Amino acid sequence: MGSPRQVVIDDNDNQIHYFGKNWFQYQGSQDNVGNFGPTYQNTSHGTTGNDSISFSFVGKSVAVFGTTNLAKIDSGTKLDPSWECFIDKISIGSTPHFQFPENNWKLCSQATLNDGPHEITINVTTTTGNTFWLDYIIYTPSTAASYETAVLQVDNSDPAILRSAGWDVANQTSRKGSQVKFDFVGTSLTWVGFIPAEAPHSSAVGTFSIDGGVAANFTLNGLSATSNTTLYNQAFFTTPDLDSGPHSITVTYNGGTGAATPLTLDYILLTNTSIPAVAGPTSASSTATTSPSSDGTQASSKTPVGAIVGGVVGGLAVIALLLFIFWWRRRHRASSSPYPNNSGRPLVHTPTSTHATNLDASSVGSCAVGTVHRRVTPAIRGSWPVKPTLNITSTVYQDSGVHLNQPLRPNMIIEDVPPLYTAA
Repeated sequence: MGSPRQVVIDDNDNQIHYFGKNWFQYQGSQDNVGNFGPTYQNTSHGTTGNDSISFSFVGKSVAVFGTTNLAKIDSGTKLDPSWECFIDKISIGSTPHFQFPENNWKLCSQATLNDGPHEITINVTTTTGNTFWLDYIIYTPSTAASYETAVLQVDNSDPAILRSAGWDVANQTSRKGSQVKFDFVGTSLTWVGFIPAEAPHSSAVGTFSIDGGVAANFTLNGLSATSNTTLYNQAFFTTPDLDSGPHSITVTYNGGTGAATPLTLDYILLTNTSIPAVAGPTSASSTATTSPSSDGTQASSKTPVGAIVGGVVGGLAVIALLLFIFWWRRRHRASSSPYPNNSGRPLVHTPTSTHATNLDASSVGSCAVGTVHRRVTPAIRGSWPVKPTLNITSTVYQDSGVHLNQPLRPNMIIEDVPPLYTAA
């Protein structure tokens, strides 16, 4: 995974707030300072007083860049001006001060922040009237942030940048015909590289093509014959303005006459815009138009009360009918089930029989008949099913021999009970 894309905020952006009466702007006056390239958009804000800057953003990291041109003070023990940076009112200090003039110098940074809203403040202190220069601020936006109208810095390690054979680990190529392809969403693109001092200094050419269209030429000037210093932050070409939306660019290195300066890539500046949301299908009611009235004014829209009431009543009738069918089907299943009130849960058998015993044995040694009535009561709700009431007659024999069955009546069962014996 490559470095995250970062939003670039120019010093002219109205999101940056300048406090103090000493701020002023220069355009192009610092472009030839040092070998880190010109200022971003060729503009800078400067102050010669004890002033400050604030910038609010929603993101995960932030860095401030400017031009250093410091003077020694206090017998060379200090540099002027000085500055201190704060994030959410907590000091993060500043990067080590660089005595020599240089553009695109990182003044302070915080590489890791909680994803969310933050405010960075820079307090400037000067004692000799030397100028503090602000050029731009970059920050890593929140994951859910919109990039609409923002300028993004896309690092050369971004996985969307596809290279053909011929590119080396230093992000440069000297092979003719080698290419880079990059798909993006935006309205313009600027290719930024560097010019290495150790490579041939002769100029070279290349082309870029947008969306498979006609290729446009650009020139790689290379360094002067006597230069031995690599130049950074060099813009090799910028595309014409494009329609907002997705595009694809193909960049080709065509070399030069003999050994020539290579094509390099440091980062891409992408003026990005969000893809417009696709509109969903529009309902008929929202697209309906009213006819002009006879007096020339537009007829007012009236709510169809009758239709709404009719729809509500009809809906309630359908719901009532469905509830009745549901109730009738449940009742029908309950009455036809062999197990009443079977709710799907296991039935619990609860024996509830009561026994009334009437034993009459008036003579011992002769046959006497006693009757025992056992009544099985109906099962309670949720128990086993109801069984018919049975009259069970128990015949007690006090002697042995042939036992004649008693006459049977409906719902009657004859039950033999062993003889009863008395103590001798």
